[in-house]
Amino acid sequence: MNTQNQTVDLSTLTADQLQSELKRRQLSENQKALKEKKVYESDNEDFIMNAVSKAKQLRSDLDEFKKITIKQANELYIRMYHIEGKEPKEVKTFSRINKEGNMKVTVDMQERFAFTDEAEVHIDAIQDIFKNKFQDRNKGFYRVWEKTMMRNGKGEFDPKLLAKARTEVRELGDDELINRFDKLDECQTVIGSSLYCRIYARDEKNKWQDISLNFSSL
Repeated sequence: MNTQNQTVDLSTLTADQLQSELKRRQLSENQKALKEKKVYESDNEDFIMNAVSKAKQLRSDLDEFKKITIKQANELYIRMYHIEGKEPKEVKTFSRINKEGNMKVTVDMQERFAFTDEAEVHIDAIQDIFKNKFQDRNKGFYRVWEKTMMRNGKGEFDPKLLAKARTEVRELGDDELINRFDKLDECQTVIGSSLYCRIYARDEKNKWQDISLNFSSL
């Protein structure tokens, strides 16, 4: 007999019966809460497992898609030259575009740079020059420049950011800074390269739009 769903008139109970009934009800509530918690934990585990499993599968599919797309794009690029009886040119980037001109696939090879140990000498000198020229005049400006113009999000000196800063320095016309940035540029070395595949389609305004496969863009 199921006593958990019975309705009991508490006014008819003795003190001992009332205490017993209250314990029964508390036990029933505890069991209900425990059951709900177990169901929640099970649902939560299933959700996380399914999401992670699906994400891994999609990542694997995208990796394979990238490899196949780059391979086929390279083959078509080579065939394009061979059809004309020419040798393919070695390039860092090229695109395959459809006849209508509203879709394209671009393969891009980007080199990764790092600085040699000697670069630290020139970076220190550049910092000292800017510190002497600007810190006393405008400490806020100096801090912003030092943090945003030369360092990346990890707080490290970034070759790309320093290359941009080098362009700005030339416009300032400061020979000492220009000399230091030129020497710093010579301290860059190629440590590798990465292949990228980008896919585009023209929008209603006939402008190329990147079909991003990043999760954050969805």
